[in-house]
Amino acid sequence: MVRVLLLGGHGKVALHMTKLLAAHDHKISSVIRNPDHAIEISDQYPENRSLIEPVVASIEETDEEGAKELMKGVEWVIWSAGAGGKGGPERTKAVDEIAAKRFIKAALLAPSVTKFLMISASSSRRSPASYWTDSDRVAFKKTWDSIGVYSEAKTVADEYLYNESRKSSKPIWVDICLRPGSLSDSHGTGKVDLGKAKLVGSVPREDVAAVAVELLEKETGGGLWVDLIGGSEPISSAVERVVSQRITSRE
Repeated sequence: MVRVLLLGGHGKVALHMTKLLAAHDHKISSVIRNPDHAIEISDQYPENRSLIEPVVASIEETDEEGAKELMKGVEWVIWSAGAGGKGGPERTKAVDEIAAKRFIKAALLAPSVTKFLMISASSSRRSPASYWTDSDRVAFKKTWDSIGVYSEAKTVADEYLYNESRKSSKPIWVDICLRPGSLSDSHGTGKVDLGKAKLVGSVPREDVAAVAVELLEKETGGGLWVDLIGGSEPISSAVERVVSQRITSRE
């Protein structure tokens, strides 16, 4: 059993992750803003509700000391939070960048935390990937033109995770940045394109959650940065491939 802190616990991807983590006998502290969502969080795994602990807290308003407090006894941290386009550009920056950096810092300082997984976005990069097609590059530009504030905030947070992880002297630390493309609510197919993936297309949130959990459980090296979209490779073999071959989408 691993103790997991899940930030942004009521998000759609987070709900899928909660169910999977509990099914694998991990203990989840799921941070939610609205106490009315607590029952829904616990109901994600009715077979053993004791594995899921809803924690009511505002990620946006939690200060550094509060973030450190939430890390006590935690081994894995998952960032699946976001402003979700609510509250304008100021709130997007406050949650997706500033709060994310605050919790990354707290995780790095916490003696018990060994892994940090960021649910990011395929647009979270300064320039198009070298392995993308022309269609991918056009889609990338359209994304930054339409939701540039969000893309900038996510990119800054991702860069902070990478840079601070490289500076850290923690004896055991794994940083994972999972950058899925357009998300859908379709049922998961169990098949993906993971690693140096294309941008155009979509991926079910259920599959994003499955990939995230498997990456956390299998990655023991210095960290992984991978893109994700729907594809044809089974999730288990895709994760095994990127972990064993140390494939990275970070350029």
